[in-house]
Amino acid sequence: MQLTQLIFIGIVVAGLMAFALAFSVRLRKGQSVAVPGWRWVIFSLGFLAVAAQFLLFALSWTRIGTDYALFARWARFVYRSFVIAIVSILAGKRAARWWLLAWSTVLFAICLFIMLSP
Repeated sequence: MQLTQLIFIGIVVAGLMAFALAFSVRLRKGQSVAVPGWRWVIFSLGFLAVAAQFLLFALSWTRIGTDYALFARWARFVYRSFVIAIVSILAGKRAARWWLLAWSTVLFAICLFIMLSP
């Protein structure tokens, strides 16, 4: 394996660990901080948006990369899921928000580099 492949795998594993940590913090602590119900629902939508980002990231290895029409649709979904994730995550509180924000940003950066690659 090349060094770039090892770095890429390390980034993906670190991101998955960040998502798992955010999910475990959310389950463990629950709604310990007094936040309105709408913020809790929107923050939960943030978890789904980050999961959708990971799914889009995984789909980048399918035939999407060779079909320009599918690739353009994939890129639009990446942008939309990132915007939804950021807005939704910022509605949360505590440590889970920062772990999700970090993972969402890393996923978006990797997908952006995929979009920019030849």
